[in-house]
Amino acid sequence: MVAFDAAIRQGNARANASGNRLLGQAFLHRSRVPLAQAPIDHVTAAEWAARQQELDDRAAVVEELENGVVDGCSPWACRGEAEPVQDDFGLAS
Repeated sequence: MVAFDAAIRQGNARANASGNRLLGQAFLHRSRVPLAQAPIDHVTAAEWAARQQELDDRAAVVEELENGVVDGCSPWACRGEAEPVQDDFGLAS
């Protein structure tokens, strides 16, 4: 990736040859420094918040999968006070 980052610094060779030069320089990292010098291990506050939200969402899904649905039906049986309704194949839904 470091070599690729260095290779794109001045733009695409074909575009440069045809006169469509890159205005400025291209960088892979948002800090706009060469990737070999970029702070790739730094996590911004926005990235941290997004990761925390993902973890919270996953925890809710895992909890539901582990505990099951309190009331509801699966194709084989109903749990709680839900009334089973059969579909066209005779399965509870």
